[in-house]
Amino acid sequence: MTDILGPLAPEWLRTERLVLRRPEPRDLEPYGSFYASKRSAMVLGPMDRPEAFKSFCLEMALWDIKGFGNYTLLRHEVPIGLAGVWHPEAWDEAEIGWLLWEGHEGRGYATEAAMAVRDLLEDLGGPPPVSYIDPANHRSKAVARRLGARFERHHPRWPHTEI
Repeated sequence: MTDILGPLAPEWLRTERLVLRRPEPRDLEPYGSFYASKRSAMVLGPMDRPEAFKSFCLEMALWDIKGFGNYTLLRHEVPIGLAGVWHPEAWDEAEIGWLLWEGHEGRGYATEAAMAVRDLLEDLGGPPPVSYIDPANHRSKAVARRLGARFERHHPRWPHTEI
């Protein structure tokens, strides 16, 4: 997966209700607010502002280095979360992931965005991605099931997650 997407991944996608676009500096505020919240505990948070800033910089840098990454999800031009391909240097396989900012859950946005990313990966001929999900995150597990995913194993580096 490291090179399969290369610069072929479009910088934006459109679904029925969402625009998925490459992150921009203006997305730092909602990103930082999410990672400052307790809700981010299921996705390696919470983080203080300097940690969230570094994490956001990595989100943006992956696009320049690898030609793909997470998209910022927009609903009526308002950022509501992230979804995309996460594959930093030390990871052995790519992950398709998603998260929504407070107040945007339960409307199918994560599923809609993740399906668009999954379909893009299939169209580009990439291998099936994994998703690392906290076992207590029942909403994310439901999204994964709607994507056709199935539990394979616990990740050895993160035994508290399921993939």
